[in-house]
Amino acid sequence: MKRKDKPISSLNDPQAANPQAQTKKTFQHILINTALVLLSVTLAMAAFDLTVYLLPKERLPGPLRDVVQQMEISRGTQYIDHPELGFTINPASDFVFPGSEFRFRFHTPLDYPDAGFRGGTRGGPVWGAVFGDSFTFGAGVELHATWVARLAELTQREILNFGVPGHGPYQYTKIFQKFGAPLRPKVVFYALFTNDLKDARRFEGVHTSKSAGFSIKRFLKFYSVSHNVFRNLGSALRRKPKDSTWHGVGVKLVNRRLRDPYSIPDEEFAASWEAITVQIEQAAKDAERIGATLVFLYFPSKEEVYWELAKDKLKATPGFAERIDRLRNTALQYCQTRKLLCLDLTPSLKARGLAGEALYFPLDIHWNEKGNSLVAQEIHNFLAAKKLLP
Repeated sequence: MKRKDKPISSLNDPQAANPQAQTKKTFQHILINTALVLLSVTLAMAAFDLTVYLLPKERLPGPLRDVVQQMEISRGTQYIDHPELGFTINPASDFVFPGSEFRFRFHTPLDYPDAGFRGGTRGGPVWGAVFGDSFTFGAGVELHATWVARLAELTQREILNFGVPGHGPYQYTKIFQKFGAPLRPKVVFYALFTNDLKDARRFEGVHTSKSAGFSIKRFLKFYSVSHNVFRNLGSALRRKPKDSTWHGVGVKLVNRRLRDPYSIPDEEFAASWEAITVQIEQAAKDAERIGATLVFLYFPSKEEVYWELAKDKLKATPGFAERIDRLRNTALQYCQTRKLLCLDLTPSLKARGLAGEALYFPLDIHWNEKGNSLVAQEIHNFLAAKKLLP
């Protein structure tokens, strides 16, 4: 038998005769090249971020300026810490809030040294004061289009908007005591929304805050412009075209919120509601002390208004109808027992909503201009019926 000679190349390169060594060398090349690419991308992103930070915001292109503004909002720069309230809106805030469904001026014409509010729109003696969260503040719409401003026009009286996005009943009452009561309004509006159950217990007693641990993802979201540019681009590419026929009225209902309306375990409902009533009772006493009338407002969620359009998909959810109405029924029973003036906005919003009107933004949870207008009209009708508009 003839001996097969090895290729000359294998004699010159020992690794060629060793497949494992060749594989290892190839893998090392891939790692080195990948590391170099990642380093180049990181340096490019850092250079881009540094350039954006060094340029004045007004000189940035509009879309890029929106990204920077969104990052500042994510960091909560529109808020400041407050020893009693946990946080308040930064006084003298004035910027354009950029959203995927709306843009509005986030402006606080009513400013104190430690808090800013949207305040009033008419001027003159204060007749009403409103306390609540983002639904009272009017997230998504301009100041003149909020239900508070529209109600002021309907009543021809000055009504101050003390709403703060993210606040709950504990803060509503504290703001009334600290900022509202000294103005001695004739009518005090106290608004309740479904997420107040979760907020109520969060601020019982002395407010304490816990700082979250370091997260690279959160750091990039808060401070890297390039990361947010690519993230927004990716979201836009993945986003399906908006369907204007969602549930027949152009609004999107989230199944998670339908199945879990209050974002708290059922066994915590009673304790959370008790925490809310403590704050309402205190606000009622403070209103009585200054000779004001307290009007309790119940604001339904988008799911409460439109859920009947999606109920066929939720047949397997036990007790769904009872769960989604639980807070509303509890609040109405409380008003009846306490003999409080209470207006439930659910029937009017639901009637118009199920008739085909989009009163909320398609994805966002808040009322659009049409929703705000309807709420103002219903409250005005209620005030007239109760002879609170002499």
